[in-house]
Amino acid sequence: MSETKEYANAEKDFLAGYDINQYDRPSIAADVAVFSIGRKLAPDAEYRKLPAKTLRLLMIRRAEQPFYGEWALPGGFMQKGETIQETARRELKEETGTDKAYLALCDVFSDNGRDPRGWIISQSFIAVLNEEDLANGQLQASGDAGEAAWFDITVEKKAEQKQEQGTEITCETDYALTLEHNEQGEKIILCAVVREQIAYRDYHEIITYQIVESKGIAFDHARIIVSVFYRLRRMLDSDTRIAFDFMPEYFTLTDLQEAVELISGQELIKPNFRRKISEYVLETDRRVQNGGHRPAKEFVRNLDRFYR
Repeated sequence: MSETKEYANAEKDFLAGYDINQYDRPSIAADVAVFSIGRKLAPDAEYRKLPAKTLRLLMIRRAEQPFYGEWALPGGFMQKGETIQETARRELKEETGTDKAYLALCDVFSDNGRDPRGWIISQSFIAVLNEEDLANGQLQASGDAGEAAWFDITVEKKAEQKQEQGTEITCETDYALTLEHNEQGEKIILCAVVREQIAYRDYHEIITYQIVESKGIAFDHARIIVSVFYRLRRMLDSDTRIAFDFMPEYFTLTDLQEAVELISGQELIKPNFRRKISEYVLETDRRVQNGGHRPAKEFVRNLDRFYR
């Protein structure tokens, strides 16, 4: 007991004389990539054919310097007493009006010069909103944001190369990022080229992203967007359940398959997909009318499979 008490007293004395202000400290921010699925609205859409669905990303137009007028991910600085997760949820609630979204940590961005205001480290998050979340919430820009809007997102491979030097291998891939907003006669296109570098050294994989060019996207958010986009794809590859976070309480199997196809970028064979996800869903007696087609069955999540 005496040794324990002596140790506690020594620690107390150390902390009493410790001055954290002698060290430079960065500001910490949370930047949240919020995804949802929507339909492209077309004035000449056919009755029997619903508009195509798109994967969408929430962006905020900045109303202050730096990058005044450009678009950024929703986010903000961590406040005293908060965890970084609480910061992300607070910012998400302020921008969307809902705190029910799926939210997960992604990567840390701490490069020198990434923010002209000073030493600022960003923790990126991925968030997913479904139709019910969107209906119950409301987009509302806050803080240094002028407006909030949904953008259709596409990421396409543009070029790639591979270099080998001894036991070290480096693979570089350039991705073209396009964000398009087109509502009520307003069309906005944001674009960037982001280079992904995967270095294999000592049997370990190191992934980094850098911006080759960027138009209309503030800070280094183009590389954060591409990084989180591919994190979402990897999550789907390892566990199909992430696709259910895009679904409301009741959904059709076609809705679910379309979500998986939008995220993965691959067209799926319907019978194979339905066999794969059959254990995750339960059929209900509800039906929904989709355009001019016959009513489709609605399903719910099989919670026993989700949480066991």
